[in-house]
Amino acid sequence: MSTERTAASHPLVYEPPAGIRRLEAAVALVLRVGVAISSALILVGTVMTVTASSTAREARRTVAALRAGAAHPAGLAIPRTAGDVFHGLRHAQGPDIVILGVVLLVLTPIARVAVSMFVYLYERDATFVVITAVVLTLLLTSFALG
Repeated sequence: MSTERTAASHPLVYEPPAGIRRLEAAVALVLRVGVAISSALILVGTVMTVTASSTAREARRTVAALRAGAAHPAGLAIPRTAGDVFHGLRHAQGPDIVILGVVLLVLTPIARVAVSMFVYLYERDATFVVITAVVLTLLLTSFALG
């Protein structure tokens, strides 16, 4: 005879309603995907930046120069504006790919709030729709104002 109990049959284990489980699953997916994509972009951009030189010897000097705080010897500039980043992305520049990854990492929690709001809309939970809409508005306003 099996002595295992399921969460539903155990009196001290909380089993959340289906709507809460959907919300948790959606939020977890957004966070996982956002972090995975941003990490991959940061890794790819870093590798491209460090190996931008044409030979292995130049790449080693590049790493040493970067560690010493010098500008990139291969002529890669650190982007300063959104226009610089878009220009660098069109030309597959490593530093711009890193910045895109960092921006995506920063935007991931905002996407989490937006997904939560849509899940609450789907669940027809007006109170939490209003709360998450206010939080989302505050987050977007703070980014817009800098």
